[in-house]
Amino acid sequence: MKTSERTLKKAKSSVRMKLLETAADLFYRHGIENVGINEVIARSGVARMSLYYHFKSKDDLILAVLDHAAEIRLKGLAESVGEGKDPKSRLLGAFRSLKGIVEAESFRGCAFINAATERADPGDPIHGRVARYKRGLRELFASLATEACAAQPDLLAWQLLILWDGAVTEAYIQQRPDLVDAAVSAADTLIRSSLPQAGSGR
Repeated sequence: MKTSERTLKKAKSSVRMKLLETAADLFYRHGIENVGINEVIARSGVARMSLYYHFKSKDDLILAVLDHAAEIRLKGLAESVGEGKDPKSRLLGAFRSLKGIVEAESFRGCAFINAATERADPGDPIHGRVARYKRGLRELFASLATEACAAQPDLLAWQLLILWDGAVTEAYIQQRPDLVDAAVSAADTLIRSSLPQAGSGR
């Protein structure tokens, strides 16, 4: 690839990322239905034609924002759980990582749940993107549960996902980040009850 082509490609990538980051912040703070394309353009400082070069419509931008956010969140969780010395501690590590999320000054609940609530029709592509992210989160829990030899790894994964969403939602609604501690404790109980006990012969 020629130097000029690489420079152009890098510039386009930079513009696209700026649009994604600006839109993600606006959508999260104000809701996807309360933010228009004009506001994204004004806040990002990107030309209208540049926005439509990268994204055909507002919905296309929303989908890209959700995909980008899902990639970052799942990658961050994978790194968090990777620090655990065994499967059980890695599962709990995911829940402990919630503390940093809910304590952030910009915390407004789960961006994915918020988006799904605004686009409640299960047939809406945006709703579908949220479901795909939640499926990825559940699969992460299921993989760790299987590695830990849980009796019913799929069931445990669902239980942990429900607990995760409840912790994020209530921490925001009640404005109590400390509720994550209760979620960690509940996750510990669920995990312990699902794993084979030492000396049980299982």
